[in-house]
Amino acid sequence: MNTIATLTHPYPLIRGGGLFLICVGLGFLLSWLVPRYWLQFMIGGGVAGLIASGLSALLPKIGHISWVHIAGLVGSLVLEMGLIYLVISRLKDADQRTITLWILFVVGLHFVPMGIAHGPMITILGVVTAINAGVGLWLARGASLRALGIVDALLKLGFGLVMLLAYPTLTFT
Repeated sequence: MNTIATLTHPYPLIRGGGLFLICVGLGFLLSWLVPRYWLQFMIGGGVAGLIASGLSALLPKIGHISWVHIAGLVGSLVLEMGLIYLVISRLKDADQRTITLWILFVVGLHFVPMGIAHGPMITILGVVTAINAGVGLWLARGASLRALGIVDALLKLGFGLVMLLAYPTLTFT
């Protein structure tokens, strides 16, 4: 019998990534639904996500974490920070909707290389959330920012739940 303690998952960080996405997705969802407290929900979701992701180390191990996993995680975070800086500095005179959608687009893009750490599920999430933001930026400029934000948050929440609870062993090969 193959128990969780004997599994060798190709992406052992997947559950921690799922926990992070659940917390961030819930925080973002609440920020779109209750905009009066958007900052508190965003910060709360992010902090809870970081704590939960860190505490995921207490879960039974499902594989060996390699330097490649860590490099993929760190590299994607550095990419995200650099691109967000670029967006904010280049679009400082743009309207809030444009800046917000560009940030959502960048966040989606940073999930693509994060697949090295968390697997194809997060890469797929990155493509889908970038497309969602791109729809608002280029295809449907009149689309509700709130609706696009809610879709983004629900995608993060849904993918996070699958990554945590099912931790599929999908691979890139």
